[in-house]
Amino acid sequence: MVSALVPAFFGLLLFGLPIFAALALSVALIFYFIGGIDPVVVPMRMFSGMNNFSLMSIPFFILAAELMRIGGLSDRLISLARALIGWLPGGLAAAAVVACLMFGSISGSSPATVIAIGTIMYPAMVAAGYDRFFSIGLITTAGTLGPIVPPSIALIIYGSVTGSSVGKLFAAGLLPALLIGGILIAYACWYSVHKGYPRDAFPTLRSVFTAVKRAAWGLGLPVILLGGIYSGVFTPTESAATACLYGWFVGAVVYRSISLREMLVVLRNTGLISGPLLLITAGASAFSWLLASTGAPSDLAKYILSGTDNPIIVVALFNVILLVAGCFLDSASAIIILGPLMQPIAAQVGVDPIHFGIIMLVNLSVGMLTPPVGLNLFVAMGVAKMTLFEIFRAALPTIALMLLALIVLSYVPFFSLLLPSLMF
Repeated sequence: MVSALVPAFFGLLLFGLPIFAALALSVALIFYFIGGIDPVVVPMRMFSGMNNFSLMSIPFFILAAELMRIGGLSDRLISLARALIGWLPGGLAAAAVVACLMFGSISGSSPATVIAIGTIMYPAMVAAGYDRFFSIGLITTAGTLGPIVPPSIALIIYGSVTGSSVGKLFAAGLLPALLIGGILIAYACWYSVHKGYPRDAFPTLRSVFTAVKRAAWGLGLPVILLGGIYSGVFTPTESAATACLYGWFVGAVVYRSISLREMLVVLRNTGLISGPLLLITAGASAFSWLLASTGAPSDLAKYILSGTDNPIIVVALFNVILLVAGCFLDSASAIIILGPLMQPIAAQVGVDPIHFGIIMLVNLSVGMLTPPVGLNLFVAMGVAKMTLFEIFRAALPTIALMLLALIVLSYVPFFSLLLPSLMF
């Protein structure tokens, strides 16, 4: 059945079916024509896949991010980033990366980070004299920090399908996100010196204090999210629900920028974003259940480990598979399908499940930048009014830097495991 499942899935994709429909229908077709099993099992497995307490946090995190975005947080975070590092060479470009890091710690979403920061920073960078290809390439890539820096929707999904601790995964994502952010900032500074781009004046203590004060309410959100989880007060799902209440209070009461009409828009956007994501999760759950029930993970493990049990080679092989998968699948689908297959094999060669979660996430973050399904590219097309090819070409230098960071994070587990070992 497995040998027919994968071709059926890609065949349905070629016919133009949505990913969730291709996942579920391919399983139903295999059941009906080959397995002799009633296809009614498929919707049962889809419901079972969504009936997960941890997955309830996904729409809550998306709602909290939408509340803070429409509530005017993006402007405040950008002002704070400029006050902190705008004085560096190419300070505006470096500030864009820092702003993506800060907004990513609230949204947990890559496309949302590109929209929130890109719609403000891209016009500002072009107006300041920055090359438009450099500007949109940097912002598009920096947006991938959203799912890596905690809290992360993708890490919640990985934790739910592999049984890993979501709290440990959140802690593991912080240093890798800072490493990638630091590499992008260093590149932005080098490129800006080479091109002679301007920098902001060195900030005064008053200007820094003012920027921190304006952004303080927004910066309190990740503190509540992560502090509640690590202190044991909240589960990740409860923390996400609390974040929604906090986000509404800040936007509607403190900033006074969310009216009843805008609140309806926020709820609508949240449904439009989280609905397809949960549908994909449901379809991928049925797909991965069929793979697991046929013993495919064990067979794959035996096949790979019969050739080599060298962790360096196994991790390199998985990196290649994940990079290719990221070109055709969104992060949620790839994690649900490949996570249960790959994680046990990685564990057999000594790769910690938390470390492997970060490896998988960084690989699929690169996939957000590669056609034909690179979501960040499509979002950036709307921000910069460029073609898909132009956006991809603009992002190539920073994609190369992401691959460099991936190599480091794959073979130096220190970055992924230091904080979890200290906190748990």
